[in-house]
Amino acid sequence: MKKTVLVVLGLAALALTSMTPVFADSVPIGGPHRPGHARPPIYLNLTPAAAVSYTPAQIRHAYGFDQVAATGAGQKIAIVDAYGNASIQNDLDMFCSRFGLSSTTVQILGNNTSSDASWAMETALDVEWAHVVAPGATIILSVAGSSSVADLLAAVDAAVNAGATVVSMSWGGPEFAGMSTYDSHFNTPNVTFTASSGDNGAGLEWPAVSPYVLGVGGTSLYLDASYNRTSETAWAGSGGGTSISYSQPAYQNGWQTSGRRGVPDVSYLADPNTGVQIYDAVNGGWFVVGGTSAGAPQWAGLIALVNQLRAGVGAAPLGTANSTIYSLAQRSPATPYAVNSTYFYDVSQGNNGLYDAGPPYDFVTGLGSPLGGALVPALDPAPGPDFSISATPATQSFAPGSSGTASYTVTVTSLQGFAGTVNLSATVQPLVAGATVNPTSISLTSGSSGSSTLAVPIPGTAGAYTIIVTGQAGGITHTATLLLLVQQPITADFSLAVSPSSRNIKAGKYTSYSIAISCVGGFSDTVYVTVSGLPPGASYTKTQIGGGATTSAIAVMTAPGSAGSYTLTVTGSSNGVSGIRSHSANVSLVVR
Repeated sequence: MKKTVLVVLGLAALALTSMTPVFADSVPIGGPHRPGHARPPIYLNLTPAAAVSYTPAQIRHAYGFDQVAATGAGQKIAIVDAYGNASIQNDLDMFCSRFGLSSTTVQILGNNTSSDASWAMETALDVEWAHVVAPGATIILSVAGSSSVADLLAAVDAAVNAGATVVSMSWGGPEFAGMSTYDSHFNTPNVTFTASSGDNGAGLEWPAVSPYVLGVGGTSLYLDASYNRTSETAWAGSGGGTSISYSQPAYQNGWQTSGRRGVPDVSYLADPNTGVQIYDAVNGGWFVVGGTSAGAPQWAGLIALVNQLRAGVGAAPLGTANSTIYSLAQRSPATPYAVNSTYFYDVSQGNNGLYDAGPPYDFVTGLGSPLGGALVPALDPAPGPDFSISATPATQSFAPGSSGTASYTVTVTSLQGFAGTVNLSATVQPLVAGATVNPTSISLTSGSSGSSTLAVPIPGTAGAYTIIVTGQAGGITHTATLLLLVQQPITADFSLAVSPSSRNIKAGKYTSYSIAISCVGGFSDTVYVTVSGLPPGASYTKTQIGGGATTSAIAVMTAPGSAGSYTLTVTGSSNGVSGIRSHSANVSLVVR
């Protein structure tokens, strides 16, 4: 995965509100919980150059939003944060300029002149990444005068009164007596509310625990060179568990048997070591961040896409989404229900310190992460005519000096009674001239399909070339992404070193090892790192390292009762333009 080196400035301001790091190379910046107040669950990555960080294009493809014709046009997404960010319009403009997005004017409610460091960063994250998912939606920033529950709820109400159809709340605090009395703020017709589940691992936060709010947990996300998900695991910081106050809502019957409200409902990328990039001038510029704060505004963006489709068929906005989403996620009538893999990626690895992720529903990642290309249209009560586009083979690899063309088959299929002509085109990045599609259009009748041949001249320069095939008919556009690899000479390779050679920890604790990758012969592929020989019940953070001499780390969490001496085999593997490469190193782990 390509990494962007970010210049991180302004950390002095954040230091005033940060706490002791909980995860390697990252720190929470929202400050400690205070009674009667909420804090933003956001993590700042302290070593962004050594981490995997994702761009809007990567996340949109990973979660399937680039397969959805809707942009959120006509919808209003409300971002509710305390104190706000006095530079938010400039921040969004800078963010969009860097990543080639069209910006939009942020509508401000409340006093947005404050520059509270942690809330300013939270506001930048929420606004920028809600816009990534729903670039056509109007963004309302409703600013609370303080982080008190009363002020935040007043900002929620102001957003609803301004016409928001979905409200994102990337903040929270521990459950408290009488919190159900505030549910009327969230039980609003035709408005969906999303909230972060928290970043302290097992345990619940309000307002995500409200049965009228869609609680969003956190994951670690890993992509291949074509931005496709290779794996998604539970993030150890993902808040979750069972409520001390709310009984189990009806929509969770058949999914879990605790008798209490379970959180989260769904999940999304949160790990700051597979984080997202933001621009925040208040704190000094570009940052890599994570936390369940990242998921709530992007789920809000997803709901805005759904509401645009619903408006197109005359249906009301989705409103309280939990019952609809749980019902759609159900694959069969047998209990416990299985998650429908058409709409959700059922995260089944990792834990949050007390609960394990696993099928079907769990208290770390809920139902799982969205497969937006299918989930968004499915939440439209009456999907209109549409078509799908696919191309094979997904990847082709050629030796250095190869000539001729790479050939792919493009297939277009009618959906929901679509009938009409789909026009086809293709682009190659980095640019390769001469790519052709024959025929350039396919005429479909209801239920039919057709195919075309894509020919791409094999480039003379080694590298990974992304091919984007676009099908367009009227206002409907879909794309398929392919990969063409021209390998480096066989001398390209890497070496792997792991340090220290031994670690000694108590059972149930974390430890970490540093990984150093050294490249020779022009090696530039991504190296995927795995670990074997772990103690029973142990887990580790999956790591991928970009080409060039660089370092990273893996964190290993042991389970109680796993005392003993273990030899861990750390393996780095790649399969890109340099061909298949794999190297291993052994280290010792003593668990006492």
